[in-house]
Amino acid sequence: MPVLTAPPPTARPALAPTGSRGPVEQAVVAGAVAAAGPETLVRTDVPQPDGSMRLYAAWTEGGGPLADRIDRLALARGLDAWSWVEILAHNQRITQRGRIEVRTHPLRQILADVERGHRGNEEYRASLARLLADDAERSGRPPLPAPGLPAWVGVGPRLWHRYTGDAIVVERHWLGR
Repeated sequence: MPVLTAPPPTARPALAPTGSRGPVEQAVVAGAVAAAGPETLVRTDVPQPDGSMRLYAAWTEGGGPLADRIDRLALARGLDAWSWVEILAHNQRITQRGRIEVRTHPLRQILADVERGHRGNEEYRASLARLLADDAERSGRPPLPAPGLPAWVGVGPRLWHRYTGDAIVVERHWLGR
């Protein structure tokens, strides 16, 4: 039997660890987007070894322009961060891929809530404003102007990417760890 001096052309190279989590994270995000329907925001929360969380947002076909339209409407109607929390929680499907959490948000349903001006529970809104004011006081930052909540956070690429680009890293203290 002849001895091979080189692997056959059909042989695959052995996978070797690279120390980078990026390719795995990107593969999970790509798989989640491929599994979602059109006009959907896909948010993938990836826990990091240091206890922080990396958040990815991606939009399926037609989702980016629709989401940006939703953001413009929400801001024009004066919806705030609490409205954003409640609307997204109401319109989501959560799946797990190991420790990675994938949230899909059908944007047409979010648009319907924004169009009707959904503001969410007022008691919870006030609680969030108090929490943010207490946090600002403890850290020496000025409190947010009345009513004490940030504006609508956003579901579209224009508002999402104003933060850091492709991913947002949430520090441990915001996760309660």
